[in-house]
Amino acid sequence: MISISRMGLALAAFLLPLTPAIAADYDPPIYVDQAPDYVPVEVGSGWYLRGDVGYAFSHPFDNEEVSSGPLNSFTSESSLFTGSVGMGYHVNDYLRVELNGGILPTNKFADHQKLATTCKGTTLVDDGFGTINSAPASQLCDQIDNGSNKAYSLMANGYVDLGTYVGITPYIGGGIGLAYNKYYKSIGAKDCVETPVNSAGTGGFFCNDPAGYDGQTDTAAKFNFAYSIGAGLSYQVTKNVSVDLGYEYFSVPDGKYVAYDNGAFNIHKGIDYQTVKLGLRYDLW
Repeated sequence: MISISRMGLALAAFLLPLTPAIAADYDPPIYVDQAPDYVPVEVGSGWYLRGDVGYAFSHPFDNEEVSSGPLNSFTSESSLFTGSVGMGYHVNDYLRVELNGGILPTNKFADHQKLATTCKGTTLVDDGFGTINSAPASQLCDQIDNGSNKAYSLMANGYVDLGTYVGITPYIGGGIGLAYNKYYKSIGAKDCVETPVNSAGTGGFFCNDPAGYDGQTDTAAKFNFAYSIGAGLSYQVTKNVSVDLGYEYFSVPDGKYVAYDNGAFNIHKGIDYQTVKLGLRYDLW
């Protein structure tokens, strides 16, 4: 009996150190969630800025001049250049949309007629007692008939890119929007010129009776529906910069303008012109 007890105690003493080790082998594993990878947010992705300049080679405001003589002359100034700035968005690899504001072609012209009318004003006279008074007077002066046109636009445009070939991307597009058209004409305006008094402080002529100096005027300004169609080619210079060269037909069917028609200042309806345009786009990637 003593031997069996001793053997039991020895076996227990041998197994007791092994118990923690066996238990440790069955501890549950510890799992640590991996933090997600950081993905930067692309601010402005798909958006771009653009600007362009153009030239209206169709001359929308042509004037029919009468022959000028020694007492008549016709002057005309036109700006056939256009310009616009705006912002666009790449809907996908083939479709772009834009919102643009721009300046349209302008012109002004005048028919000068030498000494063709009379300007009223005043002159200084001596009453004979050493007192100088102002008195009504008139003198011949030039008559000027003139007119001018100017316009601005706000357009929503869409373009379809037709694929890229050797770095060049052809596109077609068009747009609708508003055009602000304003015309002004004056018939019979008087070019009053003042003359100085003489050494005695009398005489001279003063343009201080402006009634009729501006002639008969007619002006109107209005927003009108406008549309455009066009096509062109673009080339990507750098990752963010592209240039394009295009053609655009722009029309304002209800727009009014004044024109010089062989001596008459007439109001016409319907403005359209054809423009070649050079543009620059900057992608906000």
